Amino acid sequence: MTRKPHDRRTRWLSRRGLPAAVVALCSVQLAACSGETSGLPPAASCTVPIERFTDGGTDRSSIPALKNPRVATRGTPDVAYVDFDELVIGLEFNGFHLAIPLKLLWWHEVAEFEVPGERLTVTYSPLTGSALVFNPAPTGVGDLSVSKYVLDTNLVMEDASGTLWPQMGASSSCGPLDGRTLARIPHQIMTWGAWFSIHLNTFAVSSGTGHDFLYTLYPYGDYRDPDNPELRYPISGPLDPRRPPKERVLGVPAGTGGVAFSLPLLAQLARDDQQGQQAVWVWAASAEAGGEPVVAFWNSIVGGAMAYRAIANGQPLTFEVVDGQRRDVETGSTWNFDGVAVDGPLQGAALSPIGDAYTAFWFAWAEFQPDTDVWLPPAPASIVPDPDVLELPSGPIDWSLATR
Repeated sequence: MTRKPHDRRTRWLSRRGLPAAVVALCSVQLAACSGETSGLPPAASCTVPIERFTDGGTDRSSIPALKNPRVATRGTPDVAYVDFDELVIGLEFNGFHLAIPLKLLWWHEVAEFEVPGERLTVTYSPLTGSALVFNPAPTGVGDLSVSKYVLDTNLVMEDASGTLWPQMGASSSCGPLDGRTLARIPHQIMTWGAWFSIHLNTFAVSSGTGHDFLYTLYPYGDYRDPDNPELRYPISGPLDPRRPPKERVLGVPAGTGGVAFSLPLLAQLARDDQQGQQAVWVWAASAEAGGEPVVAFWNSIVGGAMAYRAIANGQPLTFEVVDGQRRDVETGSTWNFDGVAVDGPLQGAALSPIGDAYTAFWFAWAEFQPDTDVWLPPAPASIVPDPDVLELPSGPIDWSLATR
């Protein structure tokens, strides 16, 4: 029998002493790289062109979604696998604050949480870098799992009826429930240290999932390097050259367009503007999406950005950074990361978060939002990208500055 090329690499992983489940998933990814895919979902009742789907094989659908995983409070051994500077999806559920580490979702991609009267589906697609949270209950959808398909390399979920749900589309695309849309739930992506400093009584998903995965290991090698153009599965169009393909962006959708904010660019601008002068680096980037004013607030302690509708008390606003503080040009009021004016004529006013905004790799955002704009600063800026967690200020970190 002729041995497949990836068999040798799988044996090499086994000899490194990795858990069997780690070797299995790495083997799945190696198989995907070798193009061993076949078959497509049935074309009947599909609103998405069938050629955009790729069959990742039955092994891909064996990626286990989590159902009501164990949670633990910060400081306990069950959450020691998450470092302070690593990213989590933070949200409120059942009256409590909850953090879901991205490193857990590298291996599971879907986590379902349900209590009487409340339900959430938290999703992260490592191949597109996209994090979205849904409430499937109003749509009448049961538990969602990882299907064997991808759509333009993005996670495609499946329910018990066989309906397929591409994550970045936020709606069904093939099957009996075709045409329904999942309600999106606001969430934040920030460093674990920042999240628990803001929410002292937060819970986090435990590493005790019952699965034999090495959650401290990123299973995709150098895939997430910003300049790496290689994809595990095909996409419909060419890579958009306006940004590095795997650069993380915060996108605000509007139809097939919207605007994308480069997170490394926001970090670089904040660092260049305030290095050596401030204990925390902040930035504000004003733009338009669908004809409405929007703004992205960056905080380096948080390691991420939040998108807001740039309107307060009926007045459209534009923003700048002066002496390490975000100020609106129109009134000179000062704003914190939560979108609240803390000083000036608009003190106490709050901007509305954009619930549809989410982070993703640039290539995927541009594929799903082909008419998107890209926010750029008035003057050119160099970028020193980091593949996952962007650089924090040096020295002891005061995580409480995450609210600034």
